Amino acid sequence: MAKDVPDDISELLAKLPPIGTTSGLPSMPMHVLNRAGTMLRLAKLGLEDMSVGSQDRAILGLFSVAVFGRAVTSALQNLRTFDRRAFDDWYAPWLSEMNDDPLCRYFYKLRSDVLKGISPIIGYGLASFGPGTPAVGTLNVINRPSPTVHRGQPIKNADVRHLCELYVTYLEEMVTSAASVINAVQDGWKFPGMV
Repeated sequence: MAKDVPDDISELLAKLPPIGTTSGLPSMPMHVLNRAGTMLRLAKLGLEDMSVGSQDRAILGLFSVAVFGRAVTSALQNLRTFDRRAFDDWYAPWLSEMNDDPLCRYFYKLRSDVLKGISPIIGYGLASFGPGTPAVGTLNVINRPSPTVHRGQPIKNADVRHLCELYVTYLEEMVTSAASVINAVQDGWKFPGMV
């Protein structure tokens, strides 16, 4: 048995709060990745909802991408609880990029408005006539200009679903990047009370 692990760890484990209780903070570094992954899966489900063909599901999907997409970054910030330096070193370039990126700012603002009860006006295409017109089921966020740049590259397709796809892809890359940092922190982490 490893020297850091007592012969009977059941007593130690019994002292740990269950996941998701007390302060609501993760009880070990890997829980950060678990929570971020859950939020990412919920954002992806929102993306799927946008393709169902129902107006309500499409709007729910858009709001889910915005709300749960931001929740991914909030979940990742809990890594700071276990290793502030590792988190800050990893997160600083991501934070700078998100603050400067029109697509990320668009979804942050959309999410903030949804959660604050400032319901954005969403257009849903019920009919389509002629070439160059949006397809039936196309969403449009009224009175909110679509971002035209993401990661320094022009966005050629400003369709709301495409914007959501770009955002979810960005978040997937972020979680993948975080995984190696979280794994390293987990490898060096000890349960509270262990020498």
